[in-house]
Amino acid sequence: MLRWTCMALVLALAVGAWADEAETGRTDGSEGSEYGKGGYWRYRTGGQFYLEGYFGSATVDIEDDEIGLKFSENDLVSGINAGYLIEDWLAFQLGYGHISDQNTNLFSIGMRSLYNMEPFSYYTSLSAELYSPDGGDDKFGIVPGVGAEMILNDHLRVGLGFQHDFIFADETISVNRFTAKVQFDF
Repeated sequence: MLRWTCMALVLALAVGAWADEAETGRTDGSEGSEYGKGGYWRYRTGGQFYLEGYFGSATVDIEDDEIGLKFSENDLVSGINAGYLIEDWLAFQLGYGHISDQNTNLFSIGMRSLYNMEPFSYYTSLSAELYSPDGGDDKFGIVPGVGAEMILNDHLRVGLGFQHDFIFADETISVNRFTAKVQFDF
């Protein structure tokens, strides 16, 4: 037993003498990145703009009890969001979308909350939206959403998202959107 203890002590001293003190230097990263040299390569700070394009499917359900109308249709939806990252977890965004076969435009303004777990990022969003069909009146709606993204590099993310539109109108209108997204950070 004494022999093993002596060998362990010699090994610990040899490794301790061989290990070198950490090199002093400065960090080249942003504020909050004082660990090591160069900072966190995926650390996002406030004041960053992004542009996001999306494409997917929209299921539009319309029910009007007064005239007995019940309508449901699947269409293609596409659009773009422009956002400003206020903090590394909170963003403000403006958006435009178009539901193709129904010629319906969607104008939105809202917030997005991010949770980064590299290489993935998860988000929830809440937007106010103007639902504007070509052949009818504009209507207001609230749009919660969730999604997941994969961080490809400093400036590029891809992901999937779901949004449900609660549109306030005399008839019941709801839109479920499943989309694939590409986001470019400036």
